[in-house]
Amino acid sequence: MGVNGGPGVVHIPAPAISRWHRWRSVAFAPVGDGQRRRRGSDGLRLVTAVLAVLACLLIIRYGYRVDRAITRVVNPPPASISWLVTVVYDAGAFGVTAVLVVLALLARRLEVARDIALSVIVSAAVTGLLVLLVGSDGGRGPGTAIHGYSVQFPVLQIAAFMAVATASIPYLARTLQRLVEIFVVLVALASVVGGHGLPINVLGSMAIGWGATALVHLVFGSPLGLPSTNDVVLLLQELGVAAADVQLSKGQEWGVTRYGARLDAAAHGPANLAISVYGRDATDAKLLSKAGRFLLYRDSGPTLTLTRVQEVEREAYLTMWASQIGASVPQVVQAGRAGPSGDALLVCLLPDGAGLSVVQPEAVTDRLLDSLFAQLIVLREARLAHGALSGETILFDPAAETASLVNFRRASTGASDDRLDADMAGAIAAMAVAVGADRAAESAARSLSVEVLGSALRHLRSAGFDPVLVRALRGHKGLLDQVREKAAAVKSIEVPKLVEPRRISIANLVLVIGTMIGGWALIGVLIDVTNSFDTIIGADWIWVAAVFVLGNAAFVGTAVEDLGSVSGSLQFIRVLALEIGESFSGIAGGTAMIFATRVRFFQQQGYTPSVAVSSSAIVTASSWFVKGLLFAISLPLAWGTIHFGEPNEGGNSNTVWVILVVVVVVLVLVGLVLAVPKVRRLVGARLRPRIREVWGNARSVASSPRKVVLLLGGSIGGQLAVALALAASLRAFGDHLSLATLIVVMTLASMIGGVSPVPGGVGVVEAGLILGLTAAGISESDATAAVFVQRLFTAYLPPIWGWFCLLWLRRREYI
Repeated sequence: MGVNGGPGVVHIPAPAISRWHRWRSVAFAPVGDGQRRRRGSDGLRLVTAVLAVLACLLIIRYGYRVDRAITRVVNPPPASISWLVTVVYDAGAFGVTAVLVVLALLARRLEVARDIALSVIVSAAVTGLLVLLVGSDGGRGPGTAIHGYSVQFPVLQIAAFMAVATASIPYLARTLQRLVEIFVVLVALASVVGGHGLPINVLGSMAIGWGATALVHLVFGSPLGLPSTNDVVLLLQELGVAAADVQLSKGQEWGVTRYGARLDAAAHGPANLAISVYGRDATDAKLLSKAGRFLLYRDSGPTLTLTRVQEVEREAYLTMWASQIGASVPQVVQAGRAGPSGDALLVCLLPDGAGLSVVQPEAVTDRLLDSLFAQLIVLREARLAHGALSGETILFDPAAETASLVNFRRASTGASDDRLDADMAGAIAAMAVAVGADRAAESAARSLSVEVLGSALRHLRSAGFDPVLVRALRGHKGLLDQVREKAAAVKSIEVPKLVEPRRISIANLVLVIGTMIGGWALIGVLIDVTNSFDTIIGADWIWVAAVFVLGNAAFVGTAVEDLGSVSGSLQFIRVLALEIGESFSGIAGGTAMIFATRVRFFQQQGYTPSVAVSSSAIVTASSWFVKGLLFAISLPLAWGTIHFGEPNEGGNSNTVWVILVVVVVVLVLVGLVLAVPKVRRLVGARLRPRIREVWGNARSVASSPRKVVLLLGGSIGGQLAVALALAASLRAFGDHLSLATLIVVMTLASMIGGVSPVPGGVGVVEAGLILGLTAAGISESDATAAVFVQRLFTAYLPPIWGWFCLLWLRRREYI
């Protein structure tokens, strides 16, 4: 495959490649110029591995039923395949390890051997440390042995194999990468099926090996896998292109490596070349990019190609077509496969000019700006979208006052109106970064019709732009808004509403994640209380109905509190839906998600962000003020009825006391940190403006007696409704405590739940309530049942209709 006859194509004998070099190229990725990079993703992998190991330790200690459920299904294996399981485990854990080490040594890739050795050493060290800390069984409780399985944790063989595999993968050619990845999965399955390790033990051991490699790469860096400049010269010679001064270009992207070069003077004179080398990761990069855009954006981008050769052919074809229809684009010199690894290359002769990102603004005339839109109009009429416009893919030639477009990798034919409009928007944005908002807007208004300009302004937002352009816009906050307003004013049109290019908006994503977290927490709680079912069915159902009414009446009180939190007006139904919806937000994301939802709601009701933030802070302060006031009034009345002197032996007591100790320690640490003058000044500088905003809105609210009554009255009503719901729940089981005692117990439990890391305090609040009720003289069985019934109607079930309320609010754009 190739494009022949372009300038600079000469007959050059293909360089001789030794069998040794060819063998190394098949087994390993290009060495390149030895470039290595410390990637932030390696740090993320290390943190993820640590969290995974901690999660496995917790599951091993408290959730061994997970292992039992899996092992009953997969073990023992059928006798006819037991030999295969053994062979896969031995061949993978030991054979693959030996082969990779031998290959690295034979190929004289000492950096591969070094990374493998260090990763194995770190894995062994972590394994030994965990054995010393938690024991060789991972801290399993007595009586948790599973017949036919080794309960050892970590499993050193698995950790070492994972370290070897993950350390060598970045250096390997694509085929070997896939083989090693397949063996990783097979060895993990064979370990579980063959009894070499329990499922959680195997996963934790793999996380140790993975994390060890991430640490080694974080220290020494990981290879880029890019061909060296000498390698590229050899590849070009094989394609018959005479080039000199080959250099790696800036702004590389995953899957394709770009180089700049000079066409040899012997071939039609010197000129600049752009060389794209599609290596082993090209197909993976395109596939993942396509999948990512499909999930996140409404437009998933250009057509997917399955091989790197197809990718080169496609880019070459689109570049030549753009040239044929009259656009100023690179001239294709050659395209084809070369080298022992079968890399695909595209070589183009660049037009005169420099990238828009490096051209001096004073050298850019209005005629030059207008020529860019003229080029895009040519492409638009042929329905050819470029798809990756930025300051690097737009070339300006100030001498000839012409603009050119390069890099058609993400271009598409038969493009939709949205893609064509996004191209125009990208050009406007790149132009604004280079020469300013005013000149970019004026040029767009001069060059584009009202219809095309309006469509482009609808897409003028960073979401969906090329990543290079997005990075360039980060230092220009508000620039796109200025361009939209200026261009619309020059063209005498209204500023059009922005389109939403994302398939999943941030609000919807938070709602989806919250749905999963909240559902998981709620199901877990409901499963845990099934043991008290016999006690619950003996309740007085009239009192249970009263609990339902009082528990939901609390939402009315808090909705009234919201009405008094701002000086203006709010619609009660919307506020009530917000309060019910926050029951879901609380269990899904805790206090932070509730606060964010409230701020968004007030903004959508026409209030400024400062008023929204201050109103939410006022509601929170009012709620805690009322809780503190009721607690202060009730504590003397309840004194002597609650006895914490001898905490019971149950887990509720232990949990509460541990959390209280942690809270005290955190408060002491915060106090010590704030005692440092520099830290205190920094915190004060950040909090002072917010405090002024809150105080200004608070004074406005305080000046209205009606608002103060609504604010404090709603908070008091909500707190009393919840306390009365707990009293009615106790009555349902024949027990009784004074209202003052219940307020003290509930306040302490809510404080513990508020500082706990559990979403919505689920489980922690219950433990605090049960501890308080038993300390007040209620039997543990009745206290557990009463707390469950009260929490059923105030915490467990409200998130169900709270979720529907959030959907209603979202659908009507109230949040």
